[in-house]
Amino acid sequence: MKKRSPTLLIAGAILIFLLTCTAGLYLSISLWPSLGAQGADVLRSIVGDKPVALLEMIYLRAGDEIQQLEYKLGITEAEAPWEFTLENTEEPLQPTAVQFPTATEAKELVEAAGEDQPAAMLTSTPALDQGLEIPTPSLIPPTPTVEPTPTPWAPRQVQSVGEIEGEGIWSPYIRNAAGEVIAYRSFVQPDPERPYSVVAIVAFDTSKIELNFVLGFEEPYNPEAPKRSGKILEEHKVPGTLLAAFNGGFKGQHGQSGAMSGGLVVLPPRDGLGTVAMYEDGRITMGEWGSEIIETDDMTAWRQNGPLVVQDGGINPRINNNDPKDWGYTVDDVSPTLRSGLGISEDENTLYYFAGPKLTMEALANAMLAGGARDGIQLDINNYWVHFVVYPANLDELSPEVLLPDLMIENFDRYLDAFGRDYFYITPREE
Repeated sequence: MKKRSPTLLIAGAILIFLLTCTAGLYLSISLWPSLGAQGADVLRSIVGDKPVALLEMIYLRAGDEIQQLEYKLGITEAEAPWEFTLENTEEPLQPTAVQFPTATEAKELVEAAGEDQPAAMLTSTPALDQGLEIPTPSLIPPTPTVEPTPTPWAPRQVQSVGEIEGEGIWSPYIRNAAGEVIAYRSFVQPDPERPYSVVAIVAFDTSKIELNFVLGFEEPYNPEAPKRSGKILEEHKVPGTLLAAFNGGFKGQHGQSGAMSGGLVVLPPRDGLGTVAMYEDGRITMGEWGSEIIETDDMTAWRQNGPLVVQDGGINPRINNNDPKDWGYTVDDVSPTLRSGLGISEDENTLYYFAGPKLTMEALANAMLAGGARDGIQLDINNYWVHFVVYPANLDELSPEVLLPDLMIENFDRYLDAFGRDYFYITPREE
């Protein structure tokens, strides 16, 4: 009997191993996202980042092919990420209209003024030397004294590109304890090849919020950094103060993107990477570190996560390089997966959070531009790690509600205790 080549046996064993891992990855991610995420981390520690990234790419592309086929056959269809009806959707706030007095109210004002009424309230009279009869003065409503009414904040109109009812319409989403709308939400379909890829957009009024950044007790990892709690400040963990929370960026080993909070630099910043920065006066800005953003003493926190996805209102070509120095060994940029991102408007009055399934990097960039972002960075990716919750201010206790109920299905309260990964949370701006 002819002996099989050891090389073929090894190759076969590797193939079986990869197929088994891919099948296990598919089942775990589909049924238990948290288990799948932990399993991927364990696998990385055994075989390294690159092989796991390859497995993720195979899994994601296979899943995308299946979903495209289902969509073409009519088995599935594109849907809004939450229940939407025009009847129960409030319109963005409009400026208060100026109320002028009626003619009767104006006459009463003139009679009350008597002889001291202003000349402007009389019609012009012909010159007496022309021998013309002087008409009886007619009343002209006085110009009311009205205090200027500030224009209420509302996010920029979304560039609608899809076909789902409600796409691009902003609806009130998060209110502060006073009942003021501090965030709206909308959604877009940024990828014509994948109409089922729908991106949720949350737009925050930066004049009404504080953006807080928490370093996880494990990530971003640096063996030389002091221990961190991974917790929200206790004084912020009360209804009406803690309004929302959402995921941070990649693990430290994936790209070595810089991170700082409260003066603690866990990983140093890298020039050329996209950065969100927070300041003592509450200002939030985004840009490229080293050219658009320089470290200053009044910075309270900053987080990098690869190059800018959109820069100065356009797509950054670096999103296509898939260079591990920029992105780490994550899934290939053309692999559609659940992605999240953060953006800022041109006037910096609006902070955006983006999240959606089956997104390529280009689709994420398109969503950012459609929503109105001038600059934007990608945050974390894949099931379980992309997570956004709201804590309604009108409840007696902190009760998290997720942005995408069909995708963000585990550990809703993950940010209310010590958390291993870094994350952001929203509190009201102090007057």
